[in-house]
Amino acid sequence: MRRADEPLCLGRTNFIIMAVAAALVVTGFVLMSGPGCTMREFVADVFSARRVVWAPTVCVAGYLLMIVGILWRR
Repeated sequence: MRRADEPLCLGRTNFIIMAVAAALVVTGFVLMSGPGCTMREFVADVFSARRVVWAPTVCVAGYLLMIVGILWRR
């Protein structure tokens, strides 16, 4: 158990970087969202550049930034 006078393993900068990374991941998933295809109707927006290229790139950037936020040294 951690005593009150001991510092945390991660500092304030780490938590800020991790919060930005989490916001990037959520933004990537929001960019991926949209209407889907059904058996009766084909929606061409499923293959748009936003959903196929940009959203996964933003998510991967968020995951990589999360690793940086965890490994960042004071």
